[in-house]
Amino acid sequence: MPRHRPKEPQIVRCIALLVAMARARRGINVRQFAERRGWHWRSAYRDVETLREAGVPVEHPEQGWYSVPEHWLPSGTVDVRRDELLALFVARQLAPGLADTVVGKALDSLWTKLSTPGHQPTLAFGDDSWLLPRAPGAIDYGPHRVVLDTVREAIRARRVLRIHYRKPDGAAGERDIEPAFVRWDPAVEALYVVAWCRTRGEQRMFAVHRIAQAQLTEDTFAPRRDAVVEMSKAFRLWSRPKVERVALRFSPRIAGEVRERRWHETERMTDTADGGVVLEMDVAAPDELERWLLGYGADVAVEAPASLAARIQQRHAEAAAPARLGVLRASRPQQPAGTAPPRRRTPKFDVD
Repeated sequence: MPRHRPKEPQIVRCIALLVAMARARRGINVRQFAERRGWHWRSAYRDVETLREAGVPVEHPEQGWYSVPEHWLPSGTVDVRRDELLALFVARQLAPGLADTVVGKALDSLWTKLSTPGHQPTLAFGDDSWLLPRAPGAIDYGPHRVVLDTVREAIRARRVLRIHYRKPDGAAGERDIEPAFVRWDPAVEALYVVAWCRTRGEQRMFAVHRIAQAQLTEDTFAPRRDAVVEMSKAFRLWSRPKVERVALRFSPRIAGEVRERRWHETERMTDTADGGVVLEMDVAAPDELERWLLGYGADVAVEAPASLAARIQQRHAEAAAPARLGVLRASRPQQPAGTAPPRRRTPKFDVD
């Protein structure tokens, strides 16, 4: 038996006991643990009582065995790995528009807590990081914080929300909506409220940055469980009652990048003899695909539905028409010599 060391400081024994109980799934046999460490077993039991008096929730389900609840850690102690902090760092970088909202502030607060000396080593990710995300040109949601907070409360309390909404064309109106959840779509870098619109009598999506004012009403509503199901029918944002089969033939030049990605949960890909690929999906709003498809130009052909194929053909014809090109050139402002023209952002595809 190891020689007893009764003069070992109690703080050392208590910390050793706490660490052992936290790491062991079943717990530890205090008497056996004390003997292995060279302590007197009576001192070890007294140390367990000291931990309890200090607020440690020591459990004693079996005779002689002691443990602490799973995942319990002392106040102010966080067991976070470096790769977990890197994940949080990436999340903050990818959400610049949320910086002044409750979500952004929570991310900042969590980062501060986890990277403060005494909790975790300070980690200034930079040259030593293997992953450096590029922050998207997202909308700044700081000015829309009040609207976001009101939407969140409406969802929590199941209260009808009265909003003043402005469409992209400038038309404004008042709507009474039953919000289900807020959706972040990285493809359009924006937040949308998925809600049942009482004014229109159907499910709609409302861009948060276009809600000029949001007010809670006294009306309540029962949650509509089909909101998530309806969203699954959309390609990205839109959802309509009728599901249509979309078939898109991509040329061999871009077939590789199409195969690399997952575009929809119903997608089916078929390789063609020339090295291209046909992408088939069942979506409830094929008209939403227009801008996405126009970006591929002649490298994609719409096989179905015929209505989508006709719209794409018409848009290409309009863009290539000499009269159209002349109007665009005439309306373009003249740039001073030696300066580059300003970058133009394509307006985002809206849903309401």
